[in-house]
Amino acid sequence: MKSDFEKTISLDGNWELFYTENRNLVQGEEYKTLFALHHSTLFHVSAQVPGNFELDLMRAGIIDDIFYGENPLLAQKHENFHLWYARTFEFTESSSQNLIFDGVDTFADVYLNGVLIGQTDNMLIAHTMAAKTLKCGINEIVVHIKPVFLESRKHPIGAGCIVHQSYNAESLAVRKAAHMFGWDIMPRILSGGIWKSVRLEEIRKERLEELYLRTVALRPNKAILRLYYQADIKGDFSYEYQLKIEGVCKDSSFEKVIALWNPSGTTHIDLMSPYLWWTKDMGEQNLYEITATLSHFEKIIDRVTFRMGVCKFDLKRSSLADENAEFCFYINKEPLFVRGTNWVPLDALHSRDRERLPRALEILNDSNCNMVRFWGGNVYEDEAMFDYCDENGIAVWQDFAMGCASYPLNGHLCQSLEKEVTAVVKKYRQHPCIAVWAGDNECDEAVALWRKDGLDPNRNVLTRKVIPSVLTQHDPERAYLPSSPYIDERAYASGNPGNTPEKHLWGPRDYFKSDFYTTSPAAFASETGYHGCPAPSSLEKFISPERMWPWQDNPEWQIHATCMELGPQAKYAFRIPLMANQIKVLFDEEPETLERFAKMSQASQAEAMKFFVERFRSGKWKHTGIIWWNLIDGWPQFSDAVTDYYYAKKLAYYVIRRSQQPICLMFREPCGENLELVGANEYLRNVSVSYRVTDMTVDRTACEGVVLLQKNQTTPITITNYFPDGIHFYLIEWSYEGKQGKNYYVSGRAPFSFDEYEQYMKKSGMWEADGLN
Repeated sequence: MKSDFEKTISLDGNWELFYTENRNLVQGEEYKTLFALHHSTLFHVSAQVPGNFELDLMRAGIIDDIFYGENPLLAQKHENFHLWYARTFEFTESSSQNLIFDGVDTFADVYLNGVLIGQTDNMLIAHTMAAKTLKCGINEIVVHIKPVFLESRKHPIGAGCIVHQSYNAESLAVRKAAHMFGWDIMPRILSGGIWKSVRLEEIRKERLEELYLRTVALRPNKAILRLYYQADIKGDFSYEYQLKIEGVCKDSSFEKVIALWNPSGTTHIDLMSPYLWWTKDMGEQNLYEITATLSHFEKIIDRVTFRMGVCKFDLKRSSLADENAEFCFYINKEPLFVRGTNWVPLDALHSRDRERLPRALEILNDSNCNMVRFWGGNVYEDEAMFDYCDENGIAVWQDFAMGCASYPLNGHLCQSLEKEVTAVVKKYRQHPCIAVWAGDNECDEAVALWRKDGLDPNRNVLTRKVIPSVLTQHDPERAYLPSSPYIDERAYASGNPGNTPEKHLWGPRDYFKSDFYTTSPAAFASETGYHGCPAPSSLEKFISPERMWPWQDNPEWQIHATCMELGPQAKYAFRIPLMANQIKVLFDEEPETLERFAKMSQASQAEAMKFFVERFRSGKWKHTGIIWWNLIDGWPQFSDAVTDYYYAKKLAYYVIRRSQQPICLMFREPCGENLELVGANEYLRNVSVSYRVTDMTVDRTACEGVVLLQKNQTTPITITNYFPDGIHFYLIEWSYEGKQGKNYYVSGRAPFSFDEYEQYMKKSGMWEADGLN
């Protein structure tokens, strides 16, 4: 939300960075001023804010590219650095100011003109401090950032805690993005810095402190909205103030004037004939432009503008994946089949997130996803991300920042998390795209399934009490899922707590059509993925020339599979051999060149991802959605991402993009000797489709015709022959309403001939892979 009366002064840009190892710091010694820093023995370089100290050291030539070769391991030597960011600035105003840090990583003391004015202890949220020592003229600011792993030692996690990742037990005690301690998709680079913007903001004596306009109910031809407001006013009598709320979208508008008998309160608004907000393909992304004006008698004190979408998400779920299994999102009372992706860190060094965001958003929208899941090991994304999702009809599943662990349930973490969740919910709740808040990623499974004692995850006060209490207070209508997957009391008591309708499908990954994947009873998959090697043109940007090939006994390949140690005992040493074995299983070949290895690996990934997406989509509404893992890498690596760190799209990206078209024809997996062709329609209207299926192996038309695809359904079309031996490559083409669509299906059992596969993919126009054409 933006106020017309807001005045800010940016402190972004050129700073100075001073640093030293913890063991070199004299106990009790502190540097509060630039004079003290310049007369110290600390190392000193120029710095940028927003930034991370590694980037400053790279620009100064002190360290090499931290992502290249074996350099990721060297980051561990920097973990004990103390950092001092400092700068001067001129201030010429006479008003009181707040100093606001949108993001500091992580534990910091902030000095303004030599006086401590505030401290930070959470990387994930903004921090506001009264700039009481600000003066007219030249001012100086010093920010001392302390080694996070040393700070974490002050808060022992306790015997009840467990972690799934090898490197990140320290993350449980501190509020810092968990992936930075080391994950199966990210390196251990603890980093530090002022990673988001810094500014001075005028403290206004009277203003609109909070506004939240939400949809509480939809009736025939009417929406019931509720406005929460909180004003900061100084007059004795609040009823002398009034708040006017106005909204307009196309030819729809509303207006309401409220006398403030209390500085905070709620009021409802009946909006007749509203324009609703929909996810993409189901309808338009209508957004009302809202203006809220606070007045004292006739004088306007504050005016705030923002956007809101009239929509209502619901989530209906069952406890168990039985014959009545359900896990389904509804938007405006219509069931929503989710075509989604997981969103992981945009960069291991988060000050670069904002510059990477525009291209990543283009890729997200182009992929035909209608939902994105912000995974719990990440930071909370920039608000521009939510604006984009509002505008493009992409629903958001937002995890709170916890993952893959049993966290300490002490008062310290409860208080920290309550403060964090409150800040996050208030910041983002106005966005209509948010479909669900989720308490964490896989923490229920950590408690109930990963540990031998199998405790009840419903004892977790963080996700069962702390977070729900905040949501009840600040966003009461939004759906909430305590964990993903969520093991509720009934599921835990069943004796099979992993039998939930929403699952993370990570089974044996040597072959994607194994029984684990073909027989899973999951109604909804919120994670599943498969390895795909980046193109050689990308590999040469982070692998040294002498280590490009072969993959065997290759330390750089192992490191870039997120092994933060070397040797066969390393936690993720299996990942590169797994990728090679996936090729062996599908094509019965061990490639002798990097170029062929990359092609075959990407083909293996593409076929797996196509199978996952189309298995769920062809089974609509028995299955209600899939959020595959994942869209784009946050550092150069070998991974399940379908777009690499350098934005090169793998074959799987283009395959998924076709499988997620709003109108898509696909084959279900064979039943006996038959292949059933079905058509999926995501529109809220029936669509007439002309189609033709060509068996390119024998160059004949297998079937053709015209079919009426029912709205928001998957419609059976016809049955053709299944050939279990060798490759039969079916090209599926269709047209509707002046639009064209294409898809394909490979019939047969593995292993296949890769040369035949590539031949048919290219002949049909289906071979699209950046750097591998």
